[in-house]
Amino acid sequence: MSTSGTALIRYPRLKELHQAIQLCAVLSEAAGEPQCMALMGVTGAGKSTVARTYAQAFPRTETNHGARIPVVYLETPSPATIKSVAATALRQLGDPRAASGTLWSMDARLVHYLRECQVRLVIMDDFHHLFDEESQRALGTVSNWLKVLIKESNVPFLVVGLEDKIRLILGANPQLARLFALRETLEPLAWDPGRVETLAAFAKFVQYAEQAVGLPLSEELPRAEWLHRLHTATGGVVGHILNLLRQARAVAQAAEPNATHLTLAVLSLVFRQRLQEPLRPQADPFQPGPVPSAPPAAPARAAERKRDTGRQPLTEVLSTR
Repeated sequence: MSTSGTALIRYPRLKELHQAIQLCAVLSEAAGEPQCMALMGVTGAGKSTVARTYAQAFPRTETNHGARIPVVYLETPSPATIKSVAATALRQLGDPRAASGTLWSMDARLVHYLRECQVRLVIMDDFHHLFDEESQRALGTVSNWLKVLIKESNVPFLVVGLEDKIRLILGANPQLARLFALRETLEPLAWDPGRVETLAAFAKFVQYAEQAVGLPLSEELPRAEWLHRLHTATGGVVGHILNLLRQARAVAQAAEPNATHLTLAVLSLVFRQRLQEPLRPQADPFQPGPVPSAPPAAPARAAERKRDTGRQPLTEVLSTR
């Protein structure tokens, strides 16, 4: 969703998620208790970009009474422990003794700083780093620690990460699960010929991506065929799309500094040599001939998410209040 760190593609789903996060904070104030949210998805879906850009819209300010930090953004360290996460949060809040003391004393200072800095939302990115697959210790200790911290600070949290790990951590504690009734999954962009809106959305994103990268796709193929091949190569994952186009631009400009387009030959080379294995084993969709069949798309998960939480999706909650 971003390129060199300065360009940002603000496609509709990103805007929807920013609105959902904003409503999470607003509903927390209105209800007088934290209304937390989980943002989940596959690697490369753009979850971190959603979280970071939201936090950047609420910068830290200094007042006569101290720092005011509306949104605290944390990157969960890896490997992670509860204490290392607490220290990271304290450091972001300006505690000069961030890593000092027992976990109990660190938690007490963390609650104090969250209140003193008037924090309205804490974002924990890469939350899945707290899940230890070998011992599964996160299922008990992490879920209970987070539940207590949220309740004592009365500040809503947004946790961001891989869907399966987040569901396991939240599901390990019924009280914590209730705090995170609002859950959103950032799905890859779809390509369904039976739903014209998916084709239009993917086409618009690719157009933005070309502008961000600085080189458009060539005219050696009809536009619709280009898009189909690009979706087959990336599965509609926005991070894969941008990575593919960035790498292709680098290769094209290395061969011809004045290159004006990204060609099939360049994209084929990049896909086979740099991207094919990280994405998934499949035939090169940029070779001449019919577009190789892509693996079947994952089914829509809205109904599954509704069953998991036992609650309505955020859009339905708001429309019925």
